[in-house]
Amino acid sequence: MTVVFAGSFNPPHRGHFAMIRYLAERFGRVICCIGVNPNKKYDVTPQTRAQILREMLSGGGDRSCCNNVQVKVVTGYIWRYAKTQNAALFFRGIRTWSADGPEERHLQILNSWGPLLLGPVWPLKTIFLEGDPRYLDVSSTLVRRICADGRRRRTHRRDDDGGDKGGGGSNADDELTRLVPECVVEKVSEAYG
Repeated sequence: MTVVFAGSFNPPHRGHFAMIRYLAERFGRVICCIGVNPNKKYDVTPQTRAQILREMLSGGGDRSCCNNVQVKVVTGYIWRYAKTQNAALFFRGIRTWSADGPEERHLQILNSWGPLLLGPVWPLKTIFLEGDPRYLDVSSTLVRRICADGRRRRTHRRDDDGGDKGGGGSNADDELTRLVPECVVEKVSEAYG
């Protein structure tokens, strides 16, 4: 069975990895879709996020756990793309309903009514997948904030010392290792820092 797991993955982190691994163990084919809103400007391109996610899946622990996972950047309605892939289910990841529910409810309405009004096709069932409790405090926003803090520390250190002596972002990298798999810490730090 093919399922779609949609998200911004901006950037991908350990919480995403745990959810993708969970889906990969239960379904024959998992497509991680990164949607592109042409009306939004992204600091990190969807293609870069997709590459980071691919590297995370190929190097984030048990390399064989995610062989059935594909990463796609999708312009337009993800539900339309999911239909072209014969997906049976549509997954959205949430930390908890109280943390992410209201925004996700809005997307669920769009994904339910869009196919009926624009399709016209029957909508895919949307399932909200709660994250691993170990990662409830992990969010893409937190990862971006740590990267930005690391960038400010490096810039401040260069300004104070009259040159870059290195090591200014290592504390941020240590914090990032808790949030993103080690195999992509450097990529995430470069892209978001």
